[in-house]
Amino acid sequence: MNIKVISIVLILLLFGCVNQKKSTDFKKTSKDISNKENWHISSKNEWLINDGLSNVESIIYDQKNQVFYTSSGLGYGLGTSGFLSKISKNGNLEELKWVKNLNRPTGMAIQDSLLYVADVNSLVVINTRNGEIIEKYVEPIANSGLNDVAISENGEIYVSSSFKHSVLKLENGKLTVWVKDEEKLKWANGLLIKNKQLLVAGLNLCTIHTNSKEISVFELNERTKDFDGIVSDAEGGFFLTTVENSMLLHIDEQNNITRLKKSTNYFGDIDFIPETKELYIPRGNQENNEFYISVFKMGKSSSKNKN
Repeated sequence: MNIKVISIVLILLLFGCVNQKKSTDFKKTSKDISNKENWHISSKNEWLINDGLSNVESIIYDQKNQVFYTSSGLGYGLGTSGFLSKISKNGNLEELKWVKNLNRPTGMAIQDSLLYVADVNSLVVINTRNGEIIEKYVEPIANSGLNDVAISENGEIYVSSSFKHSVLKLENGKLTVWVKDEEKLKWANGLLIKNKQLLVAGLNLCTIHTNSKEISVFELNERTKDFDGIVSDAEGGFFLTTVENSMLLHIDEQNNITRLKKSTNYFGDIDFIPETKELYIPRGNQENNEFYISVFKMGKSSSKNKN
């Protein structure tokens, strides 16, 4: 989410992205060129416009239970206005406040029947069978700004810390600072992981080797920065959204960038179902107080699709 922007606004007012194991392999550089077969948006649908979602931030598909969960809330900070909604596979609202009284939940990940949610100052664990909160792991440093969650194939749990420009890890029953870098991990946001690589989308786009903790930064042009959600395309590349300029992008396995869509309405943290080639994105316009979910059917063609 756009924690950087929100935090600046809060200061001025006196403190006022089932794809649960996100994956691909990465290189350090990227070019803004066309690939032979680019992803494009072939059709779109919009769910739950004005149905109670509030600054909807993230969405995740629970394959086992055949439902989606979204995270909502008011301003980013402590409180009780945050909630998770449950949405059917067909886009019908099953329960607006399936889990309520959270701070301001953002990114999510699923392991077995447990939903892990970044909630400002804690990692909340929810039983997907009944929506009960069964555990809360508090931040290791005050004002961490927890943002997204990723779970590796062997069950390692990572959480981005936007305010501390860090990635945290759940170890021995508590969150610890795993890697910190004020520049490379600035405004650390979306997480994507597989094998020995953790990709971190923030002001920069970079990878962290999970053994050596070595950080490698993608060399992107000035127009492509400040990322939010990131998700695998199941073909070696990934889709991602940006905070500023509100763009939806794709980067393929050769690190070629395709701009899929730009909009005045924001794009949140995303999920992708490879079997149906559908991309699910929380959207909204704060000025109009209008929030919804966009469902983009993705296709491939030999030329760029302009949106």
